Amino acid sequence: MIFCIGNGESRKDFDLERLRPFGKIYGCNGLYRDFTPDVLVAMDYNICHEIYRSGYAFKNITYLKQWEKNPASLYEKLFYPETAAKFLGNVDPYKFTDEHEWPDEKKKFFVCWANNVDMIRKFRDENKDWHEDDFKLHFGEDQEGYTITWTKKKDKVMGLGKYQQEKTNAGVLIAMMAADVDKKIYLIGYDYHSKSKQVNNIYKGSKGYVGTQAKAIDPQNWIRHTKKLLNIYDTDHEFIHVGEPIPELEQMDRKYWSNISYKEFDERIKNNKV
Repeated sequence: MIFCIGNGESRKDFDLERLRPFGKIYGCNGLYRDFTPDVLVAMDYNICHEIYRSGYAFKNITYLKQWEKNPASLYEKLFYPETAAKFLGNVDPYKFTDEHEWPDEKKKFFVCWANNVDMIRKFRDENKDWHEDDFKLHFGEDQEGYTITWTKKKDKVMGLGKYQQEKTNAGVLIAMMAADVDKKIYLIGYDYHSKSKQVNNIYKGSKGYVGTQAKAIDPQNWIRHTKKLLNIYDTDHEFIHVGEPIPELEQMDRKYWSNISYKEFDERIKNNKV
């Protein structure tokens, strides 16, 4: 079986190490900060750069969606006036570059993400009614400009292959990857709904995430993607959601979707009946 770990706050006090004897563990994004899953997938450019810069991807297989390597010969072209104007706007590109390089490592390839400074500032100006914490993930001042990370020759970064074009979130994507290799899938930390007006995420307030006071995310896209997942693997798979029931998903065919509480999950682990 495979355990897919979402980053909802419901799993905050659950010890993921207890799962290792029972099967593989798939996780996403910031999970690597606290735990090393068998498979880690990251989607957004900012968390992809963070993971690589941390050194995690040199010891552990990591799937990064926003990770296209460019030869060093293209580096200087990023700072040509016409290139910088196209990608960053009317600013000095050298003042808006967050660059990471490795000591004693020859610069052969780099990964770059560009956020147009003018567009971000215009967006912020047009959405002054937003709370500051809502901006932090994609529209904060620290997101403006180039994010450049030089790569090493020997890393364990994997491409997403056939999953590269999937238009979904990281949680559903790892469940899809899991369902392609096993038939019993536990979903842990997949909270969907927030209990407050603020976002539900165990890593909120940290780099690469929205702030603690960011408004709760409408879960309808996540629910739609999950329904699509369940419709694809609707024959001989078993998806077990741990946590509070998700009303929109409780309507699914009970033969392949079920919900259990963390207390019941704990009992299954204690009794080796996972």
